[in-house]
Amino acid sequence: MIGETTAYQLLDSRHKEKWDELVKACEVFDVFFLADYLALYEQRGEGSARLFVYRESPEQYVVYPYLLRTIPEKVEGDTYFDIVTPYGYGGPLYSVQWLSDDADFVGRFREAFGRYCRSEGIVSEFIRFHPYQDNDGALDAHMPVTVAGDIVYNDLLLSEEDIWANTASSKKRRIKKSKKNGVQVQFINGENITKDDIFTFYSIYTETMDKKQASSFYYFPLSFFQEYVQQLAPYVMLAFARHNGKVISTNLVLKTAGFATIHLSASLKEHLPLCPNCNLRYESILWAKEEGFLVMDHGGGKEKGDSLFAYKQQFSKSIRQYKVGKKVHLETIYEQLASGLPGQMQGEQADFFPEYRKIGS
Repeated sequence: MIGETTAYQLLDSRHKEKWDELVKACEVFDVFFLADYLALYEQRGEGSARLFVYRESPEQYVVYPYLLRTIPEKVEGDTYFDIVTPYGYGGPLYSVQWLSDDADFVGRFREAFGRYCRSEGIVSEFIRFHPYQDNDGALDAHMPVTVAGDIVYNDLLLSEEDIWANTASSKKRRIKKSKKNGVQVQFINGENITKDDIFTFYSIYTETMDKKQASSFYYFPLSFFQEYVQQLAPYVMLAFARHNGKVISTNLVLKTAGFATIHLSASLKEHLPLCPNCNLRYESILWAKEEGFLVMDHGGGKEKGDSLFAYKQQFSKSIRQYKVGKKVHLETIYEQLASGLPGQMQGEQADFFPEYRKIGS
């Protein structure tokens, strides 16, 4: 522990066992809350992994994992920080889910967290909430919580016949065409993923990002994926679509308890006429159902209603809202940091948050 009062504890990635013990003892959890998941992004230089623990009894507590980032610009010679949840889903995780709707408990948690932030020079906070745990709960009384977009998911309690019925006709034709073309799907659980499998995924993923002219945010080195599989093996599955033995399309799936998420996907452009992507995604849905998961999450698009979202929506008619939270803890410092921006500041209402990180980007 790097700090403690009677109200809260603060853990870092050195305290993995205690961190994960608290997370796994919650009524529900997901891989996005585990120490190793945040440590991956810490190693990538995106911030220092932290777990804030607010506890009122052994049974009633909340854990909140995030990345603590140093703000490059100093204010009057002093260094300040901000926090963000890593890529994926996050926010507070409650030991029992009903606590997320207990306004008094949430209020006491946020009061303690706000005091901590102000005392440690944390200027702002950005949360990507977990859409299937509804963990924004009563937080809208303490920060602006807004809908960032919609995400697509499959309800895996539906029958296979209903899942197929909810698949768009155009995708059904592509799935059938892919199978007719001899495309075969392979699933490899984390413990069985080899170094060659990781390199195959990395190569196809990197080529796909090049093809899409993706921003640097979506690029990861080979070492990242190697650590990813090594550290998160029980929670990872690689899905490959093969043609004549060659991998031509791939999904990286994260899985915990009732949730499965197609976290990253990629394919080789020259093999797209074989329709491997549709076949692979549909078979991944069926795999998740057969494995006993309740939800297969596809995520959303880069922008609301874009072509990526439309593609995912052709595999399911089920939609959930994806929410984010924004909080300024040190108003005066925030204003000074953002003072170089043209126009009037919007603070927590800004589209790009925190605004000061947009300067020079």
